[in-house]
Amino acid sequence: YRGRKPNRRVELHNGDVQAMKTEMDSVPALSRLVLKWGSTVRYRNEQGSYGVRGVDPDQREIGQVNLTAGRFVNKRDVDQNRKSAVIGGQILADLYPRGATPAQAIGSFIQVRGIQFVVVGVFNQAGSRWENRSVYVPFSTAQKLFTKSDVVSRVAIGTGDATLAETRTATSSLMGWLRNLLVVHPDDTQGVWVVNRNEQAEIYQQIFGGIRLFLWFVGMMTLLAGAMGVANIMAIVVRERTKEIGVRKALGATSGSIVAQIVQEAVFLMLISGCIGLVTGTWLLQGIVPFVEHDFFSNPRVDFRSALAALCVLTLVGVASAIGPALRAVSIRPVEALRDE
Repeated sequence: YRGRKPNRRVELHNGDVQAMKTEMDSVPALSRLVLKWGSTVRYRNEQGSYGVRGVDPDQREIGQVNLTAGRFVNKRDVDQNRKSAVIGGQILADLYPRGATPAQAIGSFIQVRGIQFVVVGVFNQAGSRWENRSVYVPFSTAQKLFTKSDVVSRVAIGTGDATLAETRTATSSLMGWLRNLLVVHPDDTQGVWVVNRNEQAEIYQQIFGGIRLFLWFVGMMTLLAGAMGVANIMAIVVRERTKEIGVRKALGATSGSIVAQIVQEAVFLMLISGCIGLVTGTWLLQGIVPFVEHDFFSNPRVDFRSALAALCVLTLVGVASAIGPALRAVSIRPVEALRDE
């Protein structure tokens, strides 16, 4: 395409990113990235394999990095190629003495890929163990020490308060601009790619929305099956107690008292079964939690408001399903009931 060889490697360089900043002067935040996975990080006699990310200061805003102590990479770190490091909470837990606080790690020295860095900050991203296994260092330092070139692995761009439609328009515009800059054919989907996180979030919301609707459907079908079961049980109860009901009516029992008895038995049955199900489900969930990957399921628990609401609905369904058998019970004539075998 335009004189370029096929299957060539397309790379982004510092100058390209600077041109991008000029082109997109209204971008709220932009950070270059150098990514080095599986890097050895050592503190004293402890070491482990972690991800190292060379970043610009805007990465804190883009990635919503939650600092628990110290500071993030700043402009002076980048301008002066400082060996500053911001470590994740999991690295603190793995390499530092047990009970060490984030504040105690500030000012300590670690080795990243055999090079000494000073820890200037500690962060902790709730529910993201892999994120907490990362080390942030100045982008310029990462290029100088790890890649020894001006190649940029990725560029992260913040969208601020832009709507999904606006980010889609910006993504399409940026894709076209990059293809023209890097001389990539417009139909080449592999040469340049831009990931719209807002669009991905929208897709995930739709997926989870569909799952939620499916679970509601399953719940409704379960309640319906329960109602049919209760109705059948109460019908059997009424049939087997026909003579008892006839005796009560002969002795002066009112229709209301007979209906109340049948309904009370149905409510008791539903409450007992509902409570057993709630306790069993909670117990099973607590047993599964230690084996759940928290990056995908953060703090799984029973929502007791939803559980109590389901129990109330279950009880109401039980009452409704008992009405039919109860009405059949009061329609029995005492003489016929006493003759029943």
